Amino acid sequence: MGSVKTDELSNKLKISPEISQILKNRKIDNEKDAEIFMNPSLDYLRDPFLMKDMKKSVERINIAIENKERIWIYGDYDVDGVSSTSILCIYFDSINYPINYYIPNRLEEGYGINEDAIKNIHSQGCDLIISVDCGITSVKEVDLANELGIDVIITDHHECQSEIPNAYAVINQKQDDCNYPFDMLCGCGVAFKLIQALTPKEEFKTSLYNYLEIVTLATICDIVPLVDENRIIVKNGLKLMSEGKNIGLKELIKVCGVESDKIGSSHIGFAIGPRINASGRLGYSKLGVELFTTKSIEKAKEIANILEEKNNERQLIEAKMYQEAEAIIESNERYKSDKVLVIAKEGWQHGIIGIVASKLTEKYYKPTILLTIEDGEATGSARSIKGFSIFDALVRCKDLLNKFGGHEQAAGLGLDSDKVEQLSREVNKFAQYELSEDDLIENIKVEFELEEHAINLDLVEELHKLEPFGLSNPNPRFIVRDAILKNIMAIGKNKQHLKFTIEKEKSYDCIGFNMAYLKGGFNTGDKVDVLFQLDENNFMGNRSVQFLLKDMRLSHPKNTSLNEDSIELFEKIIPDIDNLYKLNDVDEDAICNKMNASNIEEALNGNKNINIFEHITKNTLIIANTVNGFYNALSDISLVDEEICGEFEVSYNNFTSNNDKLQLIFSPNIDKIDIKRYNNIILYDYLYNKGDYSYLCTNANNETSIIKYYSQTDLIYLKNIVNNLVLDREEFISVYKIALSQKNIEINLKDIKKVFNMIPLKLFAIIKVFKELSLLDFGFKYDEILNIKSIYINILPKPNEKLNLDESKILKNLKELSKEYKESY
Repeated sequence: MGSVKTDELSNKLKISPEISQILKNRKIDNEKDAEIFMNPSLDYLRDPFLMKDMKKSVERINIAIENKERIWIYGDYDVDGVSSTSILCIYFDSINYPINYYIPNRLEEGYGINEDAIKNIHSQGCDLIISVDCGITSVKEVDLANELGIDVIITDHHECQSEIPNAYAVINQKQDDCNYPFDMLCGCGVAFKLIQALTPKEEFKTSLYNYLEIVTLATICDIVPLVDENRIIVKNGLKLMSEGKNIGLKELIKVCGVESDKIGSSHIGFAIGPRINASGRLGYSKLGVELFTTKSIEKAKEIANILEEKNNERQLIEAKMYQEAEAIIESNERYKSDKVLVIAKEGWQHGIIGIVASKLTEKYYKPTILLTIEDGEATGSARSIKGFSIFDALVRCKDLLNKFGGHEQAAGLGLDSDKVEQLSREVNKFAQYELSEDDLIENIKVEFELEEHAINLDLVEELHKLEPFGLSNPNPRFIVRDAILKNIMAIGKNKQHLKFTIEKEKSYDCIGFNMAYLKGGFNTGDKVDVLFQLDENNFMGNRSVQFLLKDMRLSHPKNTSLNEDSIELFEKIIPDIDNLYKLNDVDEDAICNKMNASNIEEALNGNKNINIFEHITKNTLIIANTVNGFYNALSDISLVDEEICGEFEVSYNNFTSNNDKLQLIFSPNIDKIDIKRYNNIILYDYLYNKGDYSYLCTNANNETSIIKYYSQTDLIYLKNIVNNLVLDREEFISVYKIALSQKNIEINLKDIKKVFNMIPLKLFAIIKVFKELSLLDFGFKYDEILNIKSIYINILPKPNEKLNLDESKILKNLKELSKEYKESY
């Protein structure tokens, strides 16, 4: 695959063709949309009064201010809740109105509004509670507040359950009867909209900068899709953060060691956010609010240092808990087959469970529910994978639960400890219908193959134009193929990270965090394809490009004769008696016309100088004729967004499906394919002869594109196959003698070459001919326990008539195929 091309969009916006292609991959293909995407203006923020109960809430708050009522903000202990509480405190301070706030202690009170807290607030004097980032499931607690004469305004963004609390007002864009056009705001985003509604329009244009950095922090850390208003908030908030308007946040950024002028969404998500979360996880949630609301630099420095200490403490607890959870998984075979991991243990720290659940979900790519048991109750957190709503799963199990809440990808829950096993059974029963085995394989989307000339610090800088990255706008991932692997090693305190160099014309340093487990599958000198994010390494003032590894594979199997999957493919190449290749007539003019070529040689030439990922869509047929081409195709398909290509099917030789899925066929009979059905036909290998090309070109629709995604080098692989299909009599005699001496043979596929002294492809051709002539029978077995694939060969009773190989239709067919190949190339 070659570099992407300069186009109209890149010329108009003065951006590189690589950035232009990434925008197109996100369905942004015109100048206006691209400009809004890269420079989203705060003027595009939506009218907050479109939210249900917003007007009612503003009126109630204004009445409270006029009557000097006592207002409390009730928050949550994570980044989103702390940030939401902080911006409302900043707002009321800006209008000189005193309020109080309450954040529950995570370790003692758990998530959300609780009755003891309501009583506590009432005892101190309260007329109005404004909840932030919580409250949508607090039916009983709101009833208690009503009984005590306290009005409650709920602002939340979590999924609604069947019963909405009887609050004075409920602002949550996820309510069925709320017509707000964007329902993906985080809790702090909803609180921000309340402030927008409370503030006169002209005044808000300047006052919004008092809140923007903190709303940005919450939006990134709560992992909501970074589109629409979320993108507007974060893009502008990151710019503001580099200037450091909020004193507390500025000091925290310093403690993290992040250069404020270089700050990006990854720094927020992986460095700054965890330090706010750490204090909440260990029972010190108020520290975050104090940090964001203080006007003293000295106080800000002091709190920032305490948060750093708490984060270090959190990391130690997290590492221990993660190891213990891993030990539980390893010790029980059940977890290998379970589609949802449900793990419980006494003594685990409440506040750390969510982080560990996330890490386990990331490693095993399975939804995970992690619970700590205390005094007969199991409480904890759930995390999920793409396409599986953990919230819906918990709704199905609600009769087992004492409490739960959350959304599609994350939730909190509590139940009696003796019901944990039942929960595991029920949630896995639900997952059995909702998740296929393919769903449990992470789909990593790649933008395109990155050519060497484009790999530089300029592109790293330019990628910042596409920030913020997150849900719906992932950090771009690229692929580099056929690189030589150098200096591979495990690094880090626990040797958990992978560090290596790859070499093409130049060398590139690669780092794979928590990916040391890959090391065993590779050796120095291997040819590899790497999937990565482009990053900058700044060491001692020396800037260089660095690859952040996301996945790595061998470019080709090291030895196809010792690779079971490759050996099975070789068997598919040889046609059975009822599936012989048909040799098609050649119409060179039709081939040249369809391929826009002036001569047949030009028409058959392939082109890897394209972005193949643009062509792999639904209604696409992919054809591979060699093991190398098949694995390249399979790998590329796995990198395409499943929303674009949907599910895909793999078949061999013959084609029977009648749906519009993406199809990959290995070594097909071209004339048995309904060519007219496809928008695209991608050839990952040369076809066996001109007749196959002729059939494609004369039978495809005029609109069908035929993409020849191969180069002259790939012809070598096909040539090797054809050469090995030319069989001599001595080879037949050798195989028959070995089979006859043992009568019934069963051997590991990997031992074929050792036993028969020939490559598997030749053996399969010979035994298929012998089977046709009723000399033997053969088949394949798979031992699930030993994970071994084997072939058995049974000698049949000797026929009365003398063997005549010339009578074999398979052999005659292979000879014709070889002849046609040589005439074609």
